[in-house]
Amino acid sequence: MHKQRLKKLYQNPINKSGESIFGAYILKSLEKGQIKPNQIESVRKILSKEIKKFGKIWIRIFSTMIRTSKPAEVRMGKGKGSLDYWACLIRSGQVLFEISNINITLAFYLLKKASNKLPVLTKIRKLGS
Repeated sequence: MHKQRLKKLYQNPINKSGESIFGAYILKSLEKGQIKPNQIESVRKILSKEIKKFGKIWIRIFSTMIRTSKPAEVRMGKGKGSLDYWACLIRSGQVLFEISNINITLAFYLLKKASNKLPVLTKIRKLGS
């Protein structure tokens, strides 16, 4: 797979509402970037540890892009580097995580904690008043 540039891939934010389909509270990105699977997993652990059986979590992103790299001090040529890690390319305005069936204060607390684990700026929204 060819390496895609974030600049060309996602120049404009999502024009559609990009709102929740499942949950009552969402974590939405404010900028474009890439998220690694270990970052997604750390957010999932934070959310599932507190929510337990009472709430529901939806992860709306998935790592599908392969990133490669060559070792240090390797000469030019000799093909593409080996697989380094997987990544999920996200655009601004994309919904990352959704939760429901929990208290509003707990929801905002958990999503704030989860947003600290991500490399992009995020916004927490409550849907439906």
